[in-house]
Amino acid sequence: MSINSAHAFTPQGEDAHIPETDTDRELIIMVVGETARADHFSLNGYPKKTNPLLEKEDIISFNNFYSCGTSTAISVPCMFSLLGKKGFSKEEFRWSENTLDVLKHAGVNILWRDNNSSSKGVADRVTYQDFRTPTNNPDCDVECRDSGMLANLQEYIDSVMEGDILIVLHQMGNHGPAYYKRYPKAFEVFSPTCQSNQLETCSPEEISNSYDNVIVYTDYFLSKVINLLKSNSSEYESALVYVSDHGESLGENGIFLHGLPYSLAPEQQKHVAALMWLGEGMKDHQPAILEKQHQHLTHDNIPHTLLGLMEIESETYNRELDILSTSSAINLGHSK
Repeated sequence: MSINSAHAFTPQGEDAHIPETDTDRELIIMVVGETARADHFSLNGYPKKTNPLLEKEDIISFNNFYSCGTSTAISVPCMFSLLGKKGFSKEEFRWSENTLDVLKHAGVNILWRDNNSSSKGVADRVTYQDFRTPTNNPDCDVECRDSGMLANLQEYIDSVMEGDILIVLHQMGNHGPAYYKRYPKAFEVFSPTCQSNQLETCSPEEISNSYDNVIVYTDYFLSKVINLLKSNSSEYESALVYVSDHGESLGENGIFLHGLPYSLAPEQQKHVAALMWLGEGMKDHQPAILEKQHQHLTHDNIPHTLLGLMEIESETYNRELDILSTSSAINLGHSK
């Protein structure tokens, strides 16, 4: 950070604490997806079975969820920022603590594992592990796979002797344009596929099939995360939170990939996949969450939902933005 900058670093949530009445330990795994469209999840009614394993679980899929931005560089920091979409800028984020810092102030143990480009500054002050290398990731072939981020994760959980745990897994997911590289060959259930990063040379069917095969792999990855959480259910109140950073254009109206200015970007780049799974100790929250399953939600809800899951008390917490809240009115006021 430049000593000549006019900015002063702004702490957030230094008052954060877990009330003494909360005697149960929480284990939350948040998966930050990459480039996953809501309308390509069969959980949301997509006719191709892209979620065969998750459909067997008690999943709450939010089918009206929108991103903060149309690129990883904006959406990932924005979804952890306490500034909200309207107040977010990369410069302001750089000089301010985020949701992970608030959780850390409350004593939550935090681990960020990354199989993407980076945390974009979100995890600068917590434990960070790079899984884009075979040194850490045991599941690498043409590239390192998301499932490798689960390696030795149980050992990490067992090593944390006290306090709640938040684990963030940042996927490579559907990162384009080479969708065909994003999944092991065993997950190529839809064909023919586009075997090129020059998408304009492929047919719409080939592009869609390649993209959908990655979602089938994400389905497998998320099911493994759920199994890990289930195996810890006797010791922790557990939950999975999954949300993609942004969507993707797959050739609609001649547009590919993502990153257009938000006001100009098509629906496909902003309407993202998001879901939750709750362990038995969290089932009391299910009615409130189901109430919001079809409501318009955004990345602005993520910080306050994480604080709610961890039962954190802090002035930074906004109950109206917590998906677990029983408040019936969640209206962020910004357009889709």
